[in-house]
Parts: sequence; structure tokens; C-alpha cells
Amino acid sequence: MDYLSGLPKTILHDILARLPYKDAAKTIALSKAWRDTWSSFPNLYVHYRDFVSRYDLPLKNSHRFSEMDILIDYVTKKSLRLRDQGLAIKEFKLNLFFLLDPPHGLSHHVDQWIQIASESGVKVLELYLSNGSFGREYSEGIWYDLPLCVIEAKSLTKLVLAGGIRVDQEFLNHSMKFSSVKMLSLNHVLFSHEGVIDHLISHCPRVEHLTVVYCSVYNHLSIEDPQVDRICPVKSLFLNGLQKLKKVDVQGIEEVHIDSPNLEKLCYSHFKLGGAFKLNFDTCRKLRCLCIIDVNSTTIADKWFRELFSKYPLLESLELCNCSMSEKISIFSSQLKVLKLHHCSNLNEVNIDAPNLLSFDYRDYKNPVISFLRGSNQLEVSVFTNLHFRGSYTLRKFIENIPQKILASLSLFIYESLPNYRYLPALLVSSTPPSIKHLDFRAPSVPYTEAFYGPVISFLLSCCFPKTISFRCGGCYAFIEFFYEMLMGSKKGECYCSSLNSKCWWHALKIVNISYSCSFMIDENADFKAVLDASQKSGGMESITFSLEL
Repeated sequence: MDYLSGLPKTILHDILARLPYKDAAKTIALSKAWRDTWSSFPNLYVHYRDFVSRYDLPLKNSHRFSEMDILIDYVTKKSLRLRDQGLAIKEFKLNLFFLLDPPHGLSHHVDQWIQIASESGVKVLELYLSNGSFGREYSEGIWYDLPLCVIEAKSLTKLVLAGGIRVDQEFLNHSMKFSSVKMLSLNHVLFSHEGVIDHLISHCPRVEHLTVVYCSVYNHLSIEDPQVDRICPVKSLFLNGLQKLKKVDVQGIEEVHIDSPNLEKLCYSHFKLGGAFKLNFDTCRKLRCLCIIDVNSTTIADKWFRELFSKYPLLESLELCNCSMSEKISIFSSQLKVLKLHHCSNLNEVNIDAPNLLSFDYRDYKNPVISFLRGSNQLEVSVFTNLHFRGSYTLRKFIENIPQKILASLSLFIYESLPNYRYLPALLVSSTPPSIKHLDFRAPSVPYTEAFYGPVISFLLSCCFPKTISFRCGGCYAFIEFFYEMLMGSKKGECYCSSLNSKCWWHALKIVNISYSCSFMIDENADFKAVLDASQKSGGMESITFSLEL
């Protein structure tokens, strides 16, 4: 007996909502009960790739949009059927994002679908429309005008507008009713007037999560002067009086002012627009997480860090990515738990005094001097770096400057290799280097010829003694086999240190254990080379990890 089909419709709908939409639709083949469940399913998700191949679409001027006709017919019939049965459309998601040009006449149908959804109490409305507007001159035909009926959707809790959508000035003349919206996302949306975006956001008093990404404004001066760009980035954003706001993500806006006392997370990306940036969130005293990306400013220096941690005593997570800053910074915080510094130019020295720091993630081709004055016993340190001549010269010095207590938690990731390998012999050191937790060698960092395998391995193991070393397998099976044979002894005579008077310390290393991450079963008694050969043929091996000891 099929007990599942006898469950209440609300539970069956919840089951369908947890499945991929295409799989949920296939349940109509199970039984009449499931067909009835699908016909009343209140969620409508439409992705262009389920109907149209982005590479097989006819030209814009062609009338043969057969695949699009199928899409239009499906959405129209489904929405009308739900409306005629008196059923709500709880979620409507339409994704046409990668169609470079919207098919002629589609706007009329989208208007109709949004109208039906708005009138039936839609809670989630997500529109990912044409990206044909990106990087192109202003053209009326490639923008979809958001209909005013969206204002009537009083039940909305989530509104996402992305790509090729224009919000007209008429929205200023109507009273917004977005009193239930908790999540608002505006991505590459064109506003006809500078005040429309502030007006829209300010009428979402319960918004908790706000995203504004590279939105634009129509430049009315371009009508008089054809040399002036017809669209330009939104210059400023003012977020005031949003008491519920907890998370903000803003990208591509020069000036941002936030007055939201309950804000907990802020992510800001200037994207190096060329001008100065201004980010004011002084009143957000409950801030716990701050992420700043692509900011080119010398203001990020010791004074900036001192003021940051004094203003926001609850700040637990700080991430700086692709930011210019002073050559030396000092971070003092008793509350900080997560610190990420990714590709920060000019940075040569970092001093960290954070007794509760649990995670430190550093990524760059440079290896600055990093000093830990204090740190948690649970601290995990991850360093991602390239293997090139300058980095090679400073890598061991970089490791030696880290206290042994911290080194025990250090994972070193080599993710790209751009060296002049003939200089590596001059950098070799025969004495035992500092011990670290883990060394991870990514496929792009593998030397392009076997002649350099020995020098690279010798150099890395002269910089650090990893308790475990992993190799990401894509394209580097020969390198992994070479490393295995060197440690097992068959290639030790070919080690690059054979030209030195003393042998490398790591000749005494032993392989304690070899573990695999793969998609196929491995016989625990299988020979390593047999496993490697099988993996190379199937492509099912993700990584191989060696546990080492002296």
C-alpha cells in the first residue's frame, strides 16, 4: 500500500519543494495522487535551459521561437490553472539570464505571469532576465520594465531582480506595500531616476538581508549631449531607518551610508571604480562580520584597524580581499575569531594579537613577515601561495618567523607554479626545517617537465616538514608517482641534492600511510602504482594524501 500518497497535501508539497524542480515534475508518473499533488503544487520555477538551448536559439528577427513558445505555453497554463483553482502561487522564479536578447513579445507574457502571481499571494518572486544589457550601450529593446503590479504583492517576503530589468520613475508616485519583504536583491537593475532605488529600499521596513550589485541609473543629460553615457553606475546609497536590517552586500557603488543599529554583517566591494570610496557605518555597533573587496585606498593602515576594533567591539570576522593597504599593519582584538587577508598589495608585515582567533587565512604570491603575539590553542592557519622565484626565496623565512605553537596548525597550499627552476638549488637547505601540519600541492603548480620534479620536491621539503602532504590529482599523476618513488628510495639517487656535499634531511622520511579521496572502491591490499594507474584511466581520483614521519 502507498502510504506516502495518503499524506496531507501540505506535506506532499513540502516533499516536492525539496526536490529539483524537474525531478518534482516527474512524480506525475507515480500515481493519480501524485498527479493531483503536482497540479496543485504552489511553486513555479522556470529555467530557460529546461526549454531552450542558449546555443541553438534562432536569430532575434526570426519568428521560429518554437522552444520559447513551449516555455511560454507551459508557464501560462500552469499559472492560469492555479489561479482558476483558487490556489496561491507561493514562489515564482523565472530565469532567462543567459539569453543575450529577450525574444520579441516576451515582456507581455512576463507581465501576465507577475500579475497572476501578485494577485494570488506570492511570497517569493525571483526574476533573472536577459543579461544582454551588460557591457552594451543603452537600448530600449533589451530592458524589461518591471510592472507596477509588483507593488500590489503585499505578501512578498523575498524579491530578487537581476539582469536587464528597468524600474521606472512611476514607482515614486505610488505608495509601496513591501511591508513583509525580508530579503531584497537588486543585481544589475537600471533605475530611471537616482531617487527610485532609495525609495524602493526605504519602503521595505522589515528587510533583513539586502543585496545591491552594480545597479545603474539612466542619465537624462545624455538626451542633450550624445557624447554623455546614457547609463551610469548608481553613485550613492543611503540606508536609513531599517531597524531589522542584519546583512548588507553592496558592490560597485562609490558612496554608501548605513544607519541600521542591528546590522550584523556587511560586505562591500568598490570594484576599483577609479574614484574615491566612502563607506560610513558608524552607528552599526552590533557588527559581527565585515568583508571589504577591491578597495584601492591607503586609509587601510594601523589607525584604520585600531578605530575598527574600538568602534565595533563585537566584530568576530574580518576579510580583506584585493585591497591596497600600508606595508605594515597591526591587528589587536580580543573578540576576533576569523581573519582573512587575500591578495592585499603592498603588505610586507602583519602583527596579530588576537587571543581568541580560531582561523587565519592568507593568500598571495608574496610571503610577508607574519607575527602572532597571541593566539588561541584552537587556531588553524591556512596559507595559499605561488611557487615562483621571489616566493621561493622568502618561503622558508616566512615559515621560520611563525612560532612553533602556530606552525603545528599551519596548512600550506601551493596553488600555482611560475618558477625559474634553475635557481632552486641555490635555495636548498639541508638542515631539518620547521614542522607544519599539512602541505597541499595543487595540479596547476606541477612543473611542466620531469626534469624539474626533483628540484621542486627537494626545495619544498627543505622549507617545511609536513606531517601530511596532499596532491590534487588532476593532470599530475606522473609527479605524484615521482614523489612516491623518491620517498621509497628508488629515485633518491636522482635527488637534486646529490650535487651537494650533504644529503637532504628528508631522505630519512618514511611513508606511514597513504589515503585516497576517490569515486571508486579501492582494495586495501592493492599496490600504490596499481591504484594510480586505475585512477588515471578512470579519472575518479580527487586527491592522494601521504602521512609522513622521521
